[in-house]
Amino acid sequence: MTEELNVKELFSNFIKFNRRNNRLLLIFIVFGVLSVIIFQKFKTPYYETKAICMSGISEYERVKYEEEWLQRTAIDLINYLEINIENKDYKALSSLLGVDFKVAKKIKKIEAEQLYQKDMNEEFFSLNKFEIMLTVFDNMIIEDVQQGLLYYFSNNTYVNDYYMRFNESCDQIINDINYEMRLLEKVRLEGASNSLDVSTHSVNIVSGKEGKNISNQIISLSDLREEVKMKKLLFKPLAYVQDFAHVDKKEDDILVWGILGGFLSFCLGLIVAFIKEVN
Repeated sequence: MTEELNVKELFSNFIKFNRRNNRLLLIFIVFGVLSVIIFQKFKTPYYETKAICMSGISEYERVKYEEEWLQRTAIDLINYLEINIENKDYKALSSLLGVDFKVAKKIKKIEAEQLYQKDMNEEFFSLNKFEIMLTVFDNMIIEDVQQGLLYYFSNNTYVNDYYMRFNESCDQIINDINYEMRLLEKVRLEGASNSLDVSTHSVNIVSGKEGKNISNQIISLSDLREEVKMKKLLFKPLAYVQDFAHVDKKEDDILVWGILGGFLSFCLGLIVAFIKEVN
């Protein structure tokens, strides 16, 4: 009971203290909020945008990754750029992205994150795509940065080496399939000329997917060839599923910083008012 009375008395004294010094506190709060607004108005505004991407690096490496790690190498390469941005090493950043120094200097932040989706059981599972968050001081350089990221991936020694090997492998597989298809076509033509039904004596082959046997070799090989072609087409070092959106709205954080500035000014006013009453 005594503790409740002490709390009530303390709160009552605090209210009375604020009333006695309301003008002083109001001056501090107004000054703090106005200072933040003025600072934000003169501060360089920035723009935030996003892009959805995918990368075929894990396919080049031919390593059996868990689903959530399929895009890990690409995400790490994107986030590596943040080191140069934080250190304000715009010369190195412009070299990596293949953009002008002035463009690199206007990049505030680049960050990549894995994308997830919720299933019917309310559980999240990773997609084979990731998201890039870009913050710049000039919305006119968004396209330059987008092209710069493509340049960055295509000129990375590790990625480029594996990508070349991947393309060579795909081309070799396609050539081998075409050769086998020509042989099969030749066998069928010879069988037809000798009135033989070759298709009934054909040997089952696997189409590349475990457990899926198809009796018609030509159809199977054609299906496999198209699958390889599609992989070669889709699995780029970096591909944009959705480009960076062009934004015109400036982000200045006036509301957040205004509230914070007002609160800090109020606390400072309380200290000054307390010192004033003590003296």
